[in-house]
Order: sequence, then structure tokens, then C-alpha cells
Amino acid sequence: MTYLLSLLTAESPAKESNQALCYYINHTDNTQIIRAMRGAKCQFERIVFSKERILFESPLESYLEVYSCLINSTQSSKIDCKSLHVHENLDPAKTHC
Repeated sequence: MTYLLSLLTAESPAKESNQALCYYINHTDNTQIIRAMRGAKCQFERIVFSKERILFESPLESYLEVYSCLINSTQSSKIDCKSLHVHENLDPAKTHC
């Protein structure tokens, strides 16, 4: 299942020019908690179940914190939103169905 999250910050209700559509998949067998962070400020936090996919908008300078809950520990990692950015192909001649 894929979810699309539209994120608006309290400081800037208008869409920022550096907002990008990003895509994340939980490839693990564990439930994860993800947080989109911009500096020290959390933009959103979501639970992502095993094999679940999520689309979200976030500034390119943001990063995603990923927490995997294991039996005796929690693993965490950071992913730049630049590496999760969805590159859209707007040329219909190059689109394959």
C-alpha cells in the first residue's frame, strides 16, 4: 500500500520552491518509525509497516530519520531527502506503459 502525505509547515503555508516529492519503502520485516527532519525541527513522524511504501513532500535539504524496532534494541539511520527524490519524466515520448 502506498500513502501520499502532503506536508505543510506552520511557518510557510504556501508550498516552498525547494519542496520535492520523495519516496520511501520499508524493505525490512520490521515496523519502522520515520521522521522528516529539517535541522532540529521535525516536519512529520509516521509509522511505516513492513514492505509499506510512502510518498511525501519535503524540502531537499531535509533528511529522513528511520528507526527500526528490534527485539532487544532499536536501530536508527539517516537518509538525505535528495536521495529519496522522485525524478519525474515529463517527456511523453520517453514514457513506457
